[in-house]
Amino acid sequence: MTTVLFLGGCGGLAVLLGVGLVALVVTAHRRERERRERWRQWAAHHGWAYVERPRVAWTDRVPGRNRRGVRFALTGRLHGRPVGVAEYEHTETHTSTDANGNQTTNSQTHVYVVCSVWLRWQFPALTVAPRGVFSKLGRALFGSDVYATGHEEFDRRWRVGAAAPGQQALVGPALVAAHLAGAVPAWSVRGAELITYRAGRLEDPALVPSLLAPLVTVAGLLEQGPVVGRPVGGGPGR
Repeated sequence: MTTVLFLGGCGGLAVLLGVGLVALVVTAHRRERERRERWRQWAAHHGWAYVERPRVAWTDRVPGRNRRGVRFALTGRLHGRPVGVAEYEHTETHTSTDANGNQTTNSQTHVYVVCSVWLRWQFPALTVAPRGVFSKLGRALFGSDVYATGHEEFDRRWRVGAAAPGQQALVGPALVAAHLAGAVPAWSVRGAELITYRAGRLEDPALVPSLLAPLVTVAGLLEQGPVVGRPVGGGPGR
């Protein structure tokens, strides 16, 4: 009798847990729909475009390189420039094996906010990113790399990646100063599309201008340098 009651109790607990799990999933889906609807309404109100699961050109410049990783994106204009914000994800899967040969697989999804600005001119592939530990160590051991700007403090803290030697000159003195002042983020440009990204989700539409403003600053400072290509006539929001 005791065993029957125990099994019955376990069965009832399993049912309750299952119901609770379903309720959590349903609630999460509902909140996600409501969140995206807020963004859709914000875009319509401000004359922007809202698109779910768009294909974009920049996915090979963000972590994971997931071509289908853009959850949704918005494009419009800010300070007279075509701009965009998007929510992007990629999933990392790790498999480990214990001493008995049993395998365990764990997955973790990483989410990023990606901001983009379209420039008035075409640029070669160029990146500016903070130096990591190994990059700093390599510089300390072997000296400056071929893409150093010649500004000691900037080159110590930031690393320029370019398509060819000499193109680091596109990162002019004003842009170097903005990086040293902490006024602008890491960024990359290819053609006319300039992007930056950070970990997180798109939560508050009111923050869109503040998300994009530092990258707009980078755009203006880049365009103060030498003209390296033809004028751009197209681009989202133009």
